[in-house]
Amino acid sequence: MLLRSLEGAAIQTWRERARQRGEEWVYVASPDGTTLHALDEPSELAEEDPAAAVVYPEVHSRLVAWWLIHAWRGADLLEDTIENLLKWRITSGAVTARALVEEAGSLVDEALKLSHAWKVGKATPAHVLTRPASIRGLLAPILVQASFGSRMKISHETLKATNVLTLVQKLSKVTGDARFEEWYDWLSDAAHPALGARIAFASPPMVHDSGAVTARCYARAPLLLTSDGETSQMEPTIALIIADAMLASGEVIADVLDQSLAVVDDVGLTTAAATLTRRTYWRNLIPVRGNRACPCGRGRWRDCRHWWKETAPSIEVPRTSPRAP
Repeated sequence: MLLRSLEGAAIQTWRERARQRGEEWVYVASPDGTTLHALDEPSELAEEDPAAAVVYPEVHSRLVAWWLIHAWRGADLLEDTIENLLKWRITSGAVTARALVEEAGSLVDEALKLSHAWKVGKATPAHVLTRPASIRGLLAPILVQASFGSRMKISHETLKATNVLTLVQKLSKVTGDARFEEWYDWLSDAAHPALGARIAFASPPMVHDSGAVTARCYARAPLLLTSDGETSQMEPTIALIIADAMLASGEVIADVLDQSLAVVDDVGLTTAAATLTRRTYWRNLIPVRGNRACPCGRGRWRDCRHWWKETAPSIEVPRTSPRAP
């Protein structure tokens, strides 16, 4: 769900259409009545707290959509990269592995921003109007940027997506792993018609004893070269970088997705967003009480602390490191 601010004649048009169609709405207007936010299909509880009903289902459903997009994108890129390696499609593998590093960087950057915003929002003092407004003011701008940000020339200046190189640099810093930048450099070169793309099909250089001549063999699939009783494989640089980048990016994506879902669920259960609308969506969890199993699946209700002013879930990005050969 995405709310639009109604102003001037649009407010009157909304009122007339809602009356003619017999639709049920809840709404919140600015003190001077010039701006209005409204949401249809409210629950019975929504009538008691219209500001919460307008804000919380919208914000939570957008958080759910944000999480699902990252999960689907990460899964697709991981599966494609694995398949490309298994079938020795090194060019395609470089493209998907590079996108996988970008995905890890984007997820980490947005997840940290959203978790921090929610930490601040969850501590907001109770007030029937200012608390919902504060929550939307903290989370909505991040979600708008994540959903509509783009580097295309036609994109609005205020919605320019973060440069991918910046995301990769941030990923290297937060994971403590400078290899992400090195991998990304090689993968970009292999994804373009440049050095990396050429050596993906080449054997290591074979130099004549005199040093006067260097020869290389080229093949689409791996082959073994034998000379003077010694055997060498195709140049493995790009394939190994694809594999390393895939493993490290996959570890970050899986870990941060799991922690991010805890944040998404905490928002939904603390605000009781699903109780304020008749609309259904994934993770529209209903709060329980006492010692019952928490709908979030992470323990008992009283231990999960989905209450205002309690500590919000944090996100700790895993520190990646080289694996033993």
